[in-house]
Amino acid sequence: MLRSPEWHLLIVWYFFLGGIAGGSYFTAAIADNFGGPRDRNVVRTGYVLSLLMIGVCGMLLILDLGTPSRFMNMILNLKFWDPMSIGAWMLSVFGFFAFVSSALSLVGDESRAPQRRRISLLGSIFGLFLASYTGVLLSATALPFWSDARLMGALFLASGASTGMAAISLLLYLSGESSGEGFKKVKRADRFAILFEMALLVVFLVLLGSAAAPLTSGHLAPLFWGGLVALGLVVPLLLDVMGGRHVPAVVPAVLVLVGGFVLRYVIVMSHA
Repeated sequence: MLRSPEWHLLIVWYFFLGGIAGGSYFTAAIADNFGGPRDRNVVRTGYVLSLLMIGVCGMLLILDLGTPSRFMNMILNLKFWDPMSIGAWMLSVFGFFAFVSSALSLVGDESRAPQRRRISLLGSIFGLFLASYTGVLLSATALPFWSDARLMGALFLASGASTGMAAISLLLYLSGESSGEGFKKVKRADRFAILFEMALLVVFLVLLGSAAAPLTSGHLAPLFWGGLVALGLVVPLLLDVMGGRHVPAVVPAVLVLVGGFVLRYVIVMSHA
């Protein structure tokens, strides 16, 4: 990829929702395999959310490509140098796992739980790949800034895990299940995910040095520092740690989702 791709908001949303899909599935799989009966709502919510996000991602790809036939062509003719082709193929494979896991989680008969758990461990590999592959491919280009950002895949993966957990927390809150043990566990896990993402972001910027100028001092800098670093990472972490009584427990989750979108927006639009 030698010239700047003509990507726009559809692709930003695709990257963002793909990260949520992978992160929410991984969270559900961990709760499924290592949690208990009180985590059942987390399991069901995470699997179903990942399936819904994959469906939206597929529609975004089709809209960007113009016709469903081009989407099918990308699945049937995989091109490793084409991010959209890899994305279409990965969505299809991961979509299969998300569909099966969702269906098994919605079945009341827990005798199928062992089968579901085994499937989820394999599906998590594809989910984590979906969350990170866009960053890896961007860093493999010959374009300035992207080509220097070798940790972009890891940063997208950490953000995907964090936004996936935040999205599950938001849905549990909206469904009136924020008092359960599952909600508290997801929020604690998201706290560590935010810390890990912050650490990766610091290393990411240090390794980039002056090459990070499009984010840190260019026209995208206010959005990067204000939308991602402040509102998307620092503020939700502080709110979660301090546990403010006058702030709804869901506010940090919403801010994390905002930060996850801003991260992908500023990186993609740095070459718009």
